Amino acid sequence: MSVRETSPLDTVADQYVDAMADLSPSFAISLGRPLPAQAIEDFSTEGEQAWLSLITTTIDRVRQTDTVDQVDKVTKAALLQSLQIDLELYEAGEVLGALNNISTPVQSIRDGLTMMPNNTKADWEDIIRVIEAVPNAYAQYQQALVTAVNRDRAPSRVQLQAVLDDLAQQTSSHNPFMRVFDQLKESDYSTQLQSRMRHGVEKATGATREFAAWLADTIAPHASNTDHVGHERYMLHSAQFLGMRIDPDEIYAWAHEELIRIHREQQTIARELYGNDTTVQDAMRALNDDPAYQIHGTQALLSWMQAVSDQAVDELADTHFTVTEHMRALECMISPAGDGGIFYTAPSDDFSRPGRMWWAVPPGENVFHRWQEKTTVYHEGMPGHHMQLSRAVAQKDTLNSWRRNACWFSGHGEGWALYAETLMDELGYLSDPAERLGMLDAQRLRAARILVDIGLHLAKERPHVSFLHEIGISEQAYKQALRTSPYHGLGSPSSGDDEWNRNDVWAFMSTNVAMEPAFLQFETTRYLGWPGQASSYTVGQREWFRTREAFQRAYPEASLRDFHDRALSQGGLPLAVLNQALELS
Repeated sequence: MSVRETSPLDTVADQYVDAMADLSPSFAISLGRPLPAQAIEDFSTEGEQAWLSLITTTIDRVRQTDTVDQVDKVTKAALLQSLQIDLELYEAGEVLGALNNISTPVQSIRDGLTMMPNNTKADWEDIIRVIEAVPNAYAQYQQALVTAVNRDRAPSRVQLQAVLDDLAQQTSSHNPFMRVFDQLKESDYSTQLQSRMRHGVEKATGATREFAAWLADTIAPHASNTDHVGHERYMLHSAQFLGMRIDPDEIYAWAHEELIRIHREQQTIARELYGNDTTVQDAMRALNDDPAYQIHGTQALLSWMQAVSDQAVDELADTHFTVTEHMRALECMISPAGDGGIFYTAPSDDFSRPGRMWWAVPPGENVFHRWQEKTTVYHEGMPGHHMQLSRAVAQKDTLNSWRRNACWFSGHGEGWALYAETLMDELGYLSDPAERLGMLDAQRLRAARILVDIGLHLAKERPHVSFLHEIGISEQAYKQALRTSPYHGLGSPSSGDDEWNRNDVWAFMSTNVAMEPAFLQFETTRYLGWPGQASSYTVGQREWFRTREAFQRAYPEASLRDFHDRALSQGGLPLAVLNQALELS
């Protein structure tokens, strides 16, 4: 393949990535780049202004730069779409001082350490620099939170409590700084650096504890008791995650039908497995109790994940996907965060750090169910995020660094991963009815949370009993789940009597999916505090299937591998630009 010459627009895009890495050390770490002079991002209003300046300057530069080929045309459309969405979010005050249980400074301060290399003395000195920067980072975040409260963007009670719980873990059993310190003591550089790191760890832990106390004393009194954000704010966040504008009413109605369809397929499998009188819930309980589908302990989970991943890579490479030698490396890991998240981290730009799938097992969780989780491995690994993101990183001869490494829209990325789950079913990898039931359970989760996400944030009417019956949920089970909601301790939510509220979110999710309570609470709290993100998965999946159908109509002689190769060689894109990239519109 010929190497495409770098265009003026590629230079603008590459320089934008360089500037992003300077402003966000955690982003630089994710790319495998050296840690910049600033060890942790500036979370204050000054940091906000720096991002705004970068965004507006880059928009002007992109508009003024001519395109030289089809690759450039796609880059220009994608960059302008992405930058405009970011600009709208900053101008609406939706970024500064954000606080939730999954994607705010509380997590980025902690999580960057997990991905940092620790092979040399210089690596360890960078880790120490990050730890030493924690007190200042929390001071900047405090200023941002005060500003957010003054802008009428105070966090909700639910998110504040979730973060306080997280911080309590960080200063006790899951101290991320002490974990790294323990690793240093086992390294060749312990004697030289241990004293400095010990001091840094003490300061970072103290700053974390002080921030938690400040949060409880200063911000908690202002916390909102309303979880929904309303139409205008929801549409902004939805565009942030999808890279396209949607009609939420159409998506909400479609999700109702999708959930009914999935339930009927699940019901058929449940009866096939255990007889005609078996409900979906009965079948899932029986499978959870079946030793043949149980995995005991995190090490056994890790071994099983790796075996499933290795098989998928070996058998799909060069049959349904083009896979380079570097892309074959996929490592399965247990994340030390312990918060219930399951995620993938892309390889570094030079593939010196391979793609990795992470499972943050909550404390006390020791039994895992392979009938349910096999599809998760396909989602995070091969042919899901690993295939998608490692393929993008490998496109150095064609794409600029923004499209390879930095452009991420959940609708495009998570939509692909859901497409990958159903593709594996198409290809026969879920021929065991129990494992197919697990795939449908995962699909049902994503369809159900469209209703939760749009229903809650747009203050729609809570689900009718007749609809619950259509998807196999009894009114009694739903009411029992309402009574056991973990959010009751936060008081009655501020919502209309007939509207979705946080307790309905819990009841609806807990009666729709087979998920351990610790995982489920993490998930439902995430939906409450991250408007638009939960819907982006299934909406994105729908767009991927529509794009595949359009590609097959336009190129009837093309194979499935042709579609996958063409689509994934485009790198990251907003969904609004996907068809343009494939020259389908």
